[in-house]
Amino acid sequence: MTEFHRRVRLALILLSIAAFRSSAQDITGVWTGTADVRPDSGFPVGLRLKISRPNDSLRVALSLPQSHLVDLEIPSPYSDSSFATYKKGHVHVEFTPDIGLGFIGMLGPRDEERIVFDGDLKDGTLLGELRITSYRSPITLKRSQSASPREPSISFYSSNDSLRLGGKLILPEGNGPFPAAIFVTGSDPDTREAWRVEARALAERGVASLLYDKRGVGESSGASHDLASWDDLAGDVEGAVAYLRSRRGLIDPNRVGLIGQSQGTWIIAKVAATDPRISFLVSISGSGISAAAQETYRTGALMKRADFAAEEIARAQEFQRQKFMVARTGLGWESLDSAMKKLRADSVKWFPGYGTGAGARTLASLRMYGVLQFNYDPTRDLMKVKAPVFNIMGADDVVFPPETVADRMRTALRRGGNTKFTSVILPKTTHGMMMLQAHSGKTFRRAINPEFIRQLSDWISSQTRR
Repeated sequence: MTEFHRRVRLALILLSIAAFRSSAQDITGVWTGTADVRPDSGFPVGLRLKISRPNDSLRVALSLPQSHLVDLEIPSPYSDSSFATYKKGHVHVEFTPDIGLGFIGMLGPRDEERIVFDGDLKDGTLLGELRITSYRSPITLKRSQSASPREPSISFYSSNDSLRLGGKLILPEGNGPFPAAIFVTGSDPDTREAWRVEARALAERGVASLLYDKRGVGESSGASHDLASWDDLAGDVEGAVAYLRSRRGLIDPNRVGLIGQSQGTWIIAKVAATDPRISFLVSISGSGISAAAQETYRTGALMKRADFAAEEIARAQEFQRQKFMVARTGLGWESLDSAMKKLRADSVKWFPGYGTGAGARTLASLRMYGVLQFNYDPTRDLMKVKAPVFNIMGADDVVFPPETVADRMRTALRRGGNTKFTSVILPKTTHGMMMLQAHSGKTFRRAINPEFIRQLSDWISSQTRR
């Protein structure tokens, strides 16, 4: 080997070493890990960070999957003080109390309502500490590899307007055809990641799941889901059903069911009422009553939790009934508008909060929301559902009344000849199927109730078993 070739070889080796070191110190990517310190009960604390450097700026999206927190971003439009920094291998991510996160709210001093990750990048690993309110734990984050072949991205089209929706499958190990469930989320602008914990639990029991970005969110086209009718949203679910049934060899077309949460429970009832091939239905935290009745209940439940007097709660609920009557018929706007002007002038504390002002800026907007959403009652659709139905709710739900929902669903199904109904109400569990989680006896967050996962998985497994 000549001296020239030796020098070239040495230069290449040095360049490779430099490239390796640069790669090892590259902070961009998706980082995941589980905190070392286990809570007193319930799920461990998992963390995912997505870090990017567009135009040399720093962007971070933080997820706590067991608390249904998905991709909370910095910079944030919801917080003036949350921040992230990266310098010389050290990263600091901090979400401050002004961001207003419900799953850590009102559990202790206001200043503790923050999430902090502080760590150092060493040899391609992030070593640091995670703080969630009063909880602190060492945690090791490793860069995620490429997407698993068991969780492929997919797309499909709504049956109503042919809009393209993006999503993913979460598949069990082994070979199909698998039974499958479609997750239909609530009224939030959720992405496909919202119910990943539940879908992975089903995969462990041999059931595939389809998760998708709600229309107007993520990779799904269309206007915001808030401006979509529930027929539009039902068409999206019908498109997902058609997609799964087209995947013969992977999915069993005769074992496709629907799982809806909150608003999604109304949507799945609409779909199952017209599709006798739906093999099972799961309603999580909802259905049984009309949207107007649900909102009226929620107003009262939230005001009761805030220690309003009984007469003020009754007054607010009566206003809601008046508002929804106008939304349904278009009549009585002058009286309603006059009542709202007086409530504003008198600075009544419950108006326009507690849902009372929703959609009521003008007669046109109120009527629009009435047509799109408020006026729907699931009773007639439930009477047409022939599939087995599982209703699971939390006793601490302040959005839907658990006992009333179960009674109304059972009655409607029986009127249609369907007695295959199971209902479970979990104690100390919220609308989002969350429970309080503590470490060393001190509550630090709300996280998914493991009993909910067990009940959900057991019931679906029993319905899909051949």
